[in-house]
Amino acid sequence: LASLSQQAVEIARRVGDQVALVHALRIRYLFVWGPKSIEERLAIPTEMLRLADEVGDRAIALQAHHWRLFNLLTLGDIEAVDAEIEAYARLAEELRQPLHLWMTTLFRTMRALLDGRFEEEERLALQALAIGQRAQGQTAVTWFGAQINVLRREQGRVRELEAGTRSLVEQYPGAPIIRCALAFIYSEMGREAEARAEFERLAANDFADLPQDYADWLPSTSLLAYVCAFLDDGRRAATLYDLLLPYAGQNVVVGPAISCLGSASLFLGLVAATMSRWGDGEQHFQDALEMNARMGARPWVAWTQHYYADMLLRRGEPGDGEKAQELLAQALDTAQELGMKALVERALAMKLQAQGIDTSASRNSIDAVAASVYVDKPDLRPHAAPDGTVTILFSDIEGSTAMTERLGDQRWLELLRGHNAIVRKRVAAHEGFEVKAEGDGFMLAFQSARKGLQCAVDIQRAFAARNEGADEPIRVRIGLHTGEAIKEADDFFGKNVILAARIAGQAQGGEILVSSLLKELTESAGDIAFGEGREVELKGLSGPHQVHQIAWQ
Repeated sequence: LASLSQQAVEIARRVGDQVALVHALRIRYLFVWGPKSIEERLAIPTEMLRLADEVGDRAIALQAHHWRLFNLLTLGDIEAVDAEIEAYARLAEELRQPLHLWMTTLFRTMRALLDGRFEEEERLALQALAIGQRAQGQTAVTWFGAQINVLRREQGRVRELEAGTRSLVEQYPGAPIIRCALAFIYSEMGREAEARAEFERLAANDFADLPQDYADWLPSTSLLAYVCAFLDDGRRAATLYDLLLPYAGQNVVVGPAISCLGSASLFLGLVAATMSRWGDGEQHFQDALEMNARMGARPWVAWTQHYYADMLLRRGEPGDGEKAQELLAQALDTAQELGMKALVERALAMKLQAQGIDTSASRNSIDAVAASVYVDKPDLRPHAAPDGTVTILFSDIEGSTAMTERLGDQRWLELLRGHNAIVRKRVAAHEGFEVKAEGDGFMLAFQSARKGLQCAVDIQRAFAARNEGADEPIRVRIGLHTGEAIKEADDFFGKNVILAARIAGQAQGGEILVSSLLKELTESAGDIAFGEGREVELKGLSGPHQVHQIAWQ
């Protein structure tokens, strides 16, 4: 078929039929795929555009602009990409067809994401979804997911993507890119068993079962490079390296240019480092830095700096530590400016570890308070209800480590004093007891489960009011559970306290989560609004656990 498509182009040229030539070129484009074909893939729509102008076919011109946009994005020519988006937008406005207006918004969403304009990206993605659902239905939902998934990763909200992605895998079992995305999500969440299971399924036959098409193959393989590095699978890394190497110097473009994962050299660097091929990894990371920087793709520059620093720290040659620190400092600056929460946390932890500071695997203020309380085992029986139960509340400030790094000691201490004053005022108002406080972390106890919930709501509302006029917003995570204090101290502090702490650790900033037992104890009165439950895995506690959100706003 590929040779027939070429023959059709040659015949149309020979007879001088411009309309036939346009259609022959459209067919030919579908058979031109692969890293070495990029020049022809760009030449075809360029010629189509000239012919469309001559015959006055605006629909062909739109398609030509789209295809040129895709290939120019692959090459990293951002100025030309922007010109194509504007040309496409002008024609779309003339035709006023929902499909083309939707595509215009998708392209602009892609560009906002590539630049790191995340608030604008989310607004445009929702706008595209609204337009697209009228034009393309379910496809609009799927492409919205592809765009929003990248944003949620940057926001540190990747856990929110699991359920929806698993559902899409079930709906579209013949779309491996969705399963690749699920494997990536598991790796980002640190869930090795699930990531490995999906990876093994996709790696069958040395990845030969991945569809060989321009829209999905390269993004799928790139996502698998992430997973491969997470799993430290050197053997599969060698296969992925050979598959990706022809794409060095090109960008990874998702679907019809609805997203861009930056330079393919980043993913080559990841798998090269997984094989301990340090020299190759260094060259690929440097190439990725150069290409991503040239495009102004600041999020991808920052991620490349992070992974490059990780490789240097593992290699450990003279000067690697200093260079890694410099790269991490640059990545942190960008991540903090753009609001890349996931990268801020990782880069900061890596930076502290490189400086010899024990970060204790990812211990936060809640963990620190829980660990301290477990050692001290304070007597909570005076604060128990008549039935012997105590309601436990843990809280801390979301992203406090990064906030400390950004603000410096003096400003952080001022903010912390204000935070602690707000919490303590509400605890006193609801007859709570401050069991322990360390830094921004609190453990509180209440005789009444309802008073504990009301205190949590009051705390969140107080911070919401404070944030309205504050230069530095404070977003607090809160988790609650009720347990029996009259049992053996080891049993109480080893189960109930840890369960409450782990529930709090699952909460996002501004969120209140409670255990299913606490919900059962308090829901009958009907004065507390509970959201839908969700099943979570809690570190150190076996089996799945049901938690519920409190609607406090």
